[in-house]
Amino acid sequence: MNKKISIARYAIIVLLLNFTFFQGFASNPNAPFNLRSFDKHNPIGTNDKPYFGWSVSDPDTNEVQSAYQIIVSSNPSNLTMNKGDVWDSRKTNSRMQNYVYYKGKPLAPATQYYWKVRTWDKDGNVSSYAATATFKIGLLTNADWSGAFWIKRDSKDSDDYTYFRKKVSLPKKTIKKATAYISACHSYELYINGKFVGKGFNMHYPQYSYYNSWDISSFVSAYKENLIGCLTHWYGGGQGRATGARGLLLKVIIEYDDGTKMIIGTDKSWKQVQAAQWIPDQPQRNGEGIGRIEKIDSRKIIPQWNAKNFNDTSWANASEIGKPPVAPWTGTLRSDLTRVIEKEIKPVAIKDLGNGKYVIDLGKIYAGSFKIDFNGGNAGDAINMLGGFVLNSDNTVSTKFDQSTNLQFHFIHNGTTAIFNPFVYLGLRYLQVENSPNVLTKENVSFISRHFELDPKRSSFESSNSMLNNVWQLMVQSLLVGAQEGFVDTPTREKGAFLSDGWSQAVPNMSVMYDRTMNMRVLNEFLDSQDQYWPDGRLNAVYPNVDGARDIPDFTQSYLVWIWDYYMQTGNIEFLQSNYTRLKKIADYVDTYKNDVTGLIYKLKGGKGPYEYGIIDWPEVMRYGYDMTVDSRTVIDAYAFANFEIISKIANALGNTNDKEEYRIKADTIKKAMNTLLLNKDGVYIDGLYSNQTPSSHVSQHANILPYALNIVPEENKKQVMAEIKNRKMNVGMVCLRWLPESLGQADEGEHLIDLYTNTTWDGWAKTVALGGTMTWESWDANVTNQSMSHPWGASGLLAMQNYILGIKPLSPQHEKIQIKPLWFGNKLSYAKGVYPTDKGDISVDWNKSDKGYVLKIMVPDNIIAKVFVPKCSKNGTAIKYDKKEINGIEEGDYIYLDNIGSGEHIFER
Repeated sequence: MNKKISIARYAIIVLLLNFTFFQGFASNPNAPFNLRSFDKHNPIGTNDKPYFGWSVSDPDTNEVQSAYQIIVSSNPSNLTMNKGDVWDSRKTNSRMQNYVYYKGKPLAPATQYYWKVRTWDKDGNVSSYAATATFKIGLLTNADWSGAFWIKRDSKDSDDYTYFRKKVSLPKKTIKKATAYISACHSYELYINGKFVGKGFNMHYPQYSYYNSWDISSFVSAYKENLIGCLTHWYGGGQGRATGARGLLLKVIIEYDDGTKMIIGTDKSWKQVQAAQWIPDQPQRNGEGIGRIEKIDSRKIIPQWNAKNFNDTSWANASEIGKPPVAPWTGTLRSDLTRVIEKEIKPVAIKDLGNGKYVIDLGKIYAGSFKIDFNGGNAGDAINMLGGFVLNSDNTVSTKFDQSTNLQFHFIHNGTTAIFNPFVYLGLRYLQVENSPNVLTKENVSFISRHFELDPKRSSFESSNSMLNNVWQLMVQSLLVGAQEGFVDTPTREKGAFLSDGWSQAVPNMSVMYDRTMNMRVLNEFLDSQDQYWPDGRLNAVYPNVDGARDIPDFTQSYLVWIWDYYMQTGNIEFLQSNYTRLKKIADYVDTYKNDVTGLIYKLKGGKGPYEYGIIDWPEVMRYGYDMTVDSRTVIDAYAFANFEIISKIANALGNTNDKEEYRIKADTIKKAMNTLLLNKDGVYIDGLYSNQTPSSHVSQHANILPYALNIVPEENKKQVMAEIKNRKMNVGMVCLRWLPESLGQADEGEHLIDLYTNTTWDGWAKTVALGGTMTWESWDANVTNQSMSHPWGASGLLAMQNYILGIKPLSPQHEKIQIKPLWFGNKLSYAKGVYPTDKGDISVDWNKSDKGYVLKIMVPDNIIAKVFVPKCSKNGTAIKYDKKEINGIEEGDYIYLDNIGSGEHIFER
């Protein structure tokens, strides 16, 4: 009998025993928990296409969810009676635990709904229902904004800071719920009775504008006069910011216990005045239009402007622009569930340089605004400040490394007590203060750090290599600093959501921070750009933006890779289904430029100047000599293969067999062409072909890592290609960075992978750490070229740390099946452990290699099945101790694996 078949049959028998031995004693699942809709807990102001998620709780090991039932009700009483008067999914056989889309009756605007779920395990045992969860639909149409008008202050200020306020007396009724719906271009802060409610940002094109929703029930006072106040800021178009138009739209709906409602909306009765402490028409900080230098005159601050007892009789009335829809807001406002988290932190050091001059050090780069209490001195005193990233030898802030951005601030003191706190955030580490009237200490100096609501506690990483641990922290900090209105290029020089930059951040944000909300929003925005500008299928390179249609071909190509990453993480097949036509247009755009003779892509249309036909990498020095004169570029061809393959896989997931086969053939065809025409006599990939089919003589790391990572390389060439990749150490910049550790991981080059992350003499993350970097840079040489030192796109390196050092990788969407395969690292690494979040729960891995052997401990959440590998450790045989019982696994290369490992804690020993 074939030995491998025998081992496989034995493994299956063991698996069946694991699943069935205690079947007679199997417990019912506990009630599901962690209920969420729209990836939020009890969200408000949503659209009318809810999707649901939950966590399974089952005391048994090796458990999967075999079915679920969701009940949605219009009131708590119906839900208590298990009456789904809005939707009852009935028992649905599925392992899906998130992105289960609503299929019930039409949902009403500004209405709260109640839901719960129960699940069945693999043996058909049912849980009790979960505790009640809710979601509240927002305003769905322009008609739903009835009672509210877009308003503005008539102004020509290039930096328009405006206070709005409205006094409202509430009747003698008991308030059940109060909700505020608000949109402002470009940003706002909302206050009720002087208390801060929240802030929001609306940088999109007016026809696609967003609104936020806030529960203000605890802020309003029944039977009393209330004050609604808003501070708005419009500052024209810029990087990552459409020009739009100055305007505020707010509607408050107060629901009473007696079933009545009260509507409060913005209109011409609202009072407004310039927030005059911001001196208008200051110089732009840079050519990217991220904002103007803030010059704040504290003598002009209006104290208590948002308090009820403030006298606003001297304020003018607001100008009514019109009720929705009105130009330029001609579309239907969209619900935006993204939120910004702000946290006050203290500097790590404040250096007194004498004569009122100080340098404040935050210890690392953060995005946000300084907050400093100044007191004493004289009214009219000018306090000048300068932000930065690097110090000179005399401990002053360097102006040489400023990311080509004017990082000055100017504050005019009132002579008593005043707080300096700029409105527009920047990414900074240092602040130099000159002419401070008082001693600056950690008591009166702080920083309001901000980022989108990512949660760095959702994952962890620790290893025996301290530099590797530092590199992890460097990239995690980079993700936090880069998550702002979108996944920004940098929070300092360019705040645009570039497509490739966004992809580089968004994917690790899913597996490191468990982001889902910002990923979906930004993915949809780039599809908006196709609708707005690109009938041929392209996408904008940065969007939204002031300069309209602007693309980079390989950025468009990378979008489909992001889409597949998103689907594997989330299992959101509805997203693929509803956007399939637009996704396919991307692959068709690429296919249009295929040469019929060679089968390769030639001069993929798009981009300008150094970006034309494809950027390959950036800045230019990060191309490491890539031959940009070729007409068919190997990197573009490799992405084309990925584009066709991904559309084929999406079509397969959607059951579209015709497209599955068509695009599979396209992928196979270009793969064959690449391996026929782009491999040189040494068996490695050149940079591309000229129009006359003459091959380039240049070989780059770029041209070899993509084919290897994307499984294009023929088996007989893998050794040569990998040798070429390794020989070049780190010879790519951030645009192609993801593919280098990915190719090493796929090739089982664990020892070289550790060197890539930890060798301080190579270009790379460890060198950045050794040079004092506290987040990833725009280029490996930013310390000498004045490139950005706050560029989060280098955080893509987190993926290989999770996929190959911890060894966790999804094999099917939503992690229904995963692979756990830490690579063999020889003497480079003796242990690693960490946590990886998923929609089904957190996976943990803890492996240790010593003279006594190799031990792998894992925790697999309910409803996940794992294929688990352990290294052979240079020993013969296939024996593994699995949960203290010896068993023979299946040999694959230098590893032995056991398949179909179920939920619970497990230990593997070799």
